[in-house]
Amino acid sequence: MKKLFAFSFLVFLLSFVSILSQETKPRVPNQNWGIGVELQTSDIFGGTLAYAINPDMHIGLNFGLLFDGGSEGSGSSTYLTFGPYFKYFLPEMRLRSFYPFIKGQFLVSTESISYKDPYTQTTKRTTNTETKLIGFFGSEWFPISSLGIYGGIRVIELNIDPISIRLGIGYATIGIEWFL
Repeated sequence: MKKLFAFSFLVFLLSFVSILSQETKPRVPNQNWGIGVELQTSDIFGGTLAYAINPDMHIGLNFGLLFDGGSEGSGSSTYLTFGPYFKYFLPEMRLRSFYPFIKGQFLVSTESISYKDPYTQTTKRTTNTETKLIGFFGSEWFPISSLGIYGGIRVIELNIDPISIRLGIGYATIGIEWFL
């Protein structure tokens, strides 16, 4: 029982010290480079490279590569994304260390799929490419000035190839950025 009490007290003490060691007023990065990871339920995944132009404006690039070995007989597919973006923080809507933002992104994605031709019974490969403009609304939390954890939703999507427009609440996205 004494060991359990001593262990509990140690955990409490370490957590109390870590709370006191955090920054009291974290700031949005300014003129710093950042790297990170972004995931989305649809077509954005992989790494991010960002640059904080000033505390309210960030530019960056999403890039991702996915290889699917395929199931029995379905063939493999490769999915590649490339998406420069612009993120604008809304400083008047800031709530403590949560910073709401709007984000615009130009996304190019290509998917290479192998399939079995039913007439010749040979495996063939086709490539589908999509180009789109996407608008996001979200919020980023800065627990410390060099680390941002964010989430958001698509509010508009304009597919350029093939042409289509989607309005409303779309796919959710989450990510984490570390600024150097």
